[in-house]
Amino acid sequence: MSQEVQKTVLVSGASGFLGKELVYQLVQFENNKVVAITSQKENLKQEFRTYSNLKILSTDDWADKLDKQDNIDILVNCAFPRSSDPTSLAKGLDFTEEIVKNSIKLNIKSIINISSQSVYSQKAKSLTDETAEIVPQSLYGMAKYAGEKIVCSLCENENISYSNIRLASLTGKDFEVRMTNRFVKQVLNGEKILVNGGKQKVSYLEVQDAASALIAMMNVQSMKWKPIYNLGSHYSNTVLEIVETVLENAKKRNIMESKVEVNPNEDSFNNLIDSSKFYTDFSWEPHYDINLMIEELFDHYKNK
Repeated sequence: MSQEVQKTVLVSGASGFLGKELVYQLVQFENNKVVAITSQKENLKQEFRTYSNLKILSTDDWADKLDKQDNIDILVNCAFPRSSDPTSLAKGLDFTEEIVKNSIKLNIKSIINISSQSVYSQKAKSLTDETAEIVPQSLYGMAKYAGEKIVCSLCENENISYSNIRLASLTGKDFEVRMTNRFVKQVLNGEKILVNGGKQKVSYLEVQDAASALIAMMNVQSMKWKPIYNLGSHYSNTVLEIVETVLENAKKRNIMESKVEVNPNEDSFNNLIDSSKFYTDFSWEPHYDINLMIEELFDHYKNK
């Protein structure tokens, strides 16, 4: 899925789930130069030690350690706490403001800020596009929206091309918060699968797809970007359909079928978003459906 962008890309939050995958895909081509900002500098250096087209800097002093010849083309700001703690979220907003201001001082002309679908309501609704009402239902969602406003204000004042990406729920290897990962591990451990509700519609974007999408975006002139894009998958499933996919994959691997216990409820949760503008503008579509996601998770956890 990696692509050559032939640019120098600054990635913040480079030790995070999305940031690390983005760095990994970018450095596969020698003509892509990457500067990674992280609070876990030594760990990331060890993990990416074989790549000569990658510079890793600390979150604390990255702006002072950049060389003039680095000539950053694009900032992708993936850094933000996955938290509901008000203090952590406030620090995340402070960092967003700081990194955008520093990027402008460094003459970076294109900025991609990773926001979240959490700015929308996640109750029963039709497919949500970028014109939908902003209804954050958590402190995290409210903070992500505030981050968008910071980016918008700073970039428009300085005539910087920017886009806020309202990212869908991600899934992938070792992302243990997702039910996909939990269900696969429960089957491999011979445990009962517990389901609350089951009829809720869920859409996940595999992290490899998310990174691939951002790289596709980088290959389009930033002056053509829209200020806001939804980025998710056009695949969706009910929770019970996900369970069924897990059990079908277990059967193919001759793994003993786990029992399923369903606790019925009327939860109207729905996290589906309309990403058609992104697909059209960047000639991109997701590769992973739920079956492929589950297959990869089985292979990953079975080999650990």
